[in-house]
Amino acid sequence: LAKALYNSICYRFECACFLLNVRKISDQEEGLVRLQQTLLSKLLGEGEIKVRSVDEGISMIKEKLSKKRALIVLDDVDKIEQLKALAGECDWFTDETRIVITTRDKSLLEAHEVQKIYETKLLSDPESLELFCWNAFKMTRPKANYEDLSNQAIHYAQ
Repeated sequence: LAKALYNSICYRFECACFLLNVRKISDQEEGLVRLQQTLLSKLLGEGEIKVRSVDEGISMIKEKLSKKRALIVLDDVDKIEQLKALAGECDWFTDETRIVITTRDKSLLEAHEVQKIYETKLLSDPESLELFCWNAFKMTRPKANYEDLSNQAIHYAQ
């Protein structure tokens, strides 16, 4: 959903950046710094920008993006430190900047004082099964002898 939203509105902004897998990347060594570098490079369009520390990245984001009308998507956030390093405070950005955050932890959004929260609805079991089967088998129903395993997978994943 976040990628579809991004693709449908990114042209309305001066610059845009979709940061995929924030959780996974930030868990790696210097991961937050790399995410800040990617964010700055994509939004400023100046090639690769070097950031030496998270604090330096925060300063650069505040300084260089404060006047840009940007769309930023932070996908799969799971720690408040990630939000502080990448989306900081409202005064880092113009009023026309939009930041979309995907997370499984609503309390992170509340702790970061996110203004609008949209909760996606879970798919019904038949919808979940069909989506799973399209991805697993390239068909709408489970292959023979995979019905029980497929149903276990969708219930586990919700």
